[in-house]
Amino acid sequence: MPATQQQAREIVDKVKQRLVDAQRDGVYLEVKDSKLEDDWLYIVVVPSRPGVRASEYANYMSKVEHGLRAAGNDSVLLVPALNDD
Repeated sequence: MPATQQQAREIVDKVKQRLVDAQRDGVYLEVKDSKLEDDWLYIVVVPSRPGVRASEYANYMSKVEHGLRAAGNDSVLLVPALNDD
C-alpha cells in the first residue's frame, strides 16, 4: 500500500516504465493520471496511439498489476480509459 505521495509517485514511475517497455511488444499505452485516495492508488491508463486492441490492453494491464502485487503493492488499481482528444 502506498502510504505517502512519494511512494505513490515511485509506483506511478514504475508503471510508466513498464508501459514504455510494452511498446517493444506493440502495445501502446500510457499513464494519463493518478490519484491516491483511501489508501488506494488509482492509475488511469489510456492508449497512446489509435488501434490498440482491447485484448492487448487488458492483458498488459493485468501483467502490470500482477507485477505490482508481487512486489508488495497490493492497493494499486490500473484503470482503463480512453483519451478525450
